[in-house]
Amino acid sequence: MAQRRARERPAATAPPAARRPWWLIGLGLAAVVLIALATLPASLAGAQLERVGLAAAGFSGSIWQGRAQGLAWRGVPVGDLRWTLRPWSLLTGRAAGTLDLARPDGALSTAFSVSFKGEIRLTNLQGSLDVAALSTLPLGMPRGWRGRLSGRLEEVVVSAGRPTVVRGTLDMDGLVAPPPRGTTIGSYLVVMPDPAATSAPGELTARVNDKEGPFSFDGRFTLSPDRSFLLEGMLAPRGPTPPALARSLELLGPADASGRRPLSVSGTL
Repeated sequence: MAQRRARERPAATAPPAARRPWWLIGLGLAAVVLIALATLPASLAGAQLERVGLAAAGFSGSIWQGRAQGLAWRGVPVGDLRWTLRPWSLLTGRAAGTLDLARPDGALSTAFSVSFKGEIRLTNLQGSLDVAALSTLPLGMPRGWRGRLSGRLEEVVVSAGRPTVVRGTLDMDGLVAPPPRGTTIGSYLVVMPDPAATSAPGELTARVNDKEGPFSFDGRFTLSPDRSFLLEGMLAPRGPTPPALARSLELLGPADASGRRPLSVSGTL
C-alpha cells in the first residue's frame, strides 16, 4: 500500500524590515540648523557695516536681534544701534527689520528693507537730532549752524547711493546761522514732496514755510539727481528790522507791495 506524502509546509516569511523614522531625523537636522542660525553672533554684521564705512566698538546679541555699541561712520561717532532682522524676509529677496539709533543728543527709529541689488527703503522714520550733529557727518552739510531737527517720514527710498523718494515732514526749530553773524533765523516746517510742485524725473522737492521767528518765508527746495539744489521763495521781515539786517535784505532786490523780497540760494550737496 502506497504511503501518503507528507503535506509541505510553506516557507516562513522573513520579518518585515524595520522602518527608519526618516522624518524624525530630518526634523532633528532642521532643528539643529535653525538653532545654529538663530544663535549667529551679531558680530557677523561687522563685515557688512564696514562695506559702507561703519565700524563699531563692540557687538552683542545675535545677527537677528543685536546691538552695535559705539558705532562710527568714517570715524565720526554716530551712537548705539539696535536692530531686528526678520529671517523670512530673505525669502522675498530683501532683508527687512527695524533700526533704533540712540545718542546723547537725540534718537532715530525706522523700519527698513534692503534688496539684494542694494536699494534701501525706510518706512515710518521718526527722530530728533541737533543740527550741529548732522554737520559733523560726511554728508556735505554746512558747519556752524545750530538748531533742532525733528522728522516724521513715511517713506525714504535710496537707490544707487542717492535718495529717489522722500515723503513726510521735517521741523527745523530754533535755527541760528554760523558765526560771525550768529543770526537767529527762526523755525520752519518742510513738507516733502512739495504738494504744488511738478518735478522732473529724479528730482526731489519740498515746501518750506516759516513757523515763527524774525522772517516770514514761503518757498520751495529742489534737489536734482546731480546733487545740485535750489532754494527759492519770498522772504519778508517780521517786526522791527535792525539796520544791518535791513541792508542785507536790500541785496535781495526790491520788495513787493507786502514787503516780500525774492530769495534764491543754490549749490551742491
